[in-house]
Amino acid sequence: MFRKLWKWAIVRHPKKGKCWIRKKYFKKYGNDNWRFMVSNKIHLVKHGDHAIKRHIKVKGTKSPYDGDWVYWGNRLSKVPDKSPRAIKLLKIQQGKCDYCQLWFRNDDILEIHHKDRNRENNMIKNLLLLHGHCHDDLHKKCA
Repeated sequence: MFRKLWKWAIVRHPKKGKCWIRKKYFKKYGNDNWRFMVSNKIHLVKHGDHAIKRHIKVKGTKSPYDGDWVYWGNRLSKVPDKSPRAIKLLKIQQGKCDYCQLWFRNDDILEIHHKDRNRENNMIKNLLLLHGHCHDDLHKKCA
């Protein structure tokens, strides 16, 4: 890419010297002395500027169709038949019920509990994801 940009600049300014072309188009950016950059600090992004994101391999026997929404909810941000809020709480609570501290299973009924009992306050720090029976126990104790 550097060679193409350099040739373009030479063709564009045939009567200018190489030092002038370098000063006009190639400037210092961080540790890079030859970054293609226009006068208003807009620069060409290089491949090395991007952080490498590693992916986590899917466990050998897992499939999106096997019904293991706990696994896929932690891995992805969407699961069929589950609300995005429930998936977010599942990730925050790391797959455990906040009341009994047991793991959620595929066939569990999930309930979203409001800590302050105000059902209009849906801020994520006010919500807990509980098993259905844990949610019932919690409301029986408080009643």
